[in-house]
Amino acid sequence: MIIRLGRLTPGYFRLLQRQVSGEVRMQPQSSFIDPIAVTMAALGMGVSLYSARQMADRVHLKPHHA
Repeated sequence: MIIRLGRLTPGYFRLLQRQVSGEVRMQPQSSFIDPIAVTMAALGMGVSLYSARQMADRVHLKPHHA
């Protein structure tokens, strides 16, 4: 489910609450958007994990000065 962000106004928050409660139906999305979103999320998590490991390795490789 993709929620389009609009202006952050009290009316917008009420609309979000109504969507969550089921009073308002969101427009159906095309079927190819969901796999693209999952692929992009997985790619982002992979890059983030890789970056975190690279930074952790650099910390362990630095000599400690006492």
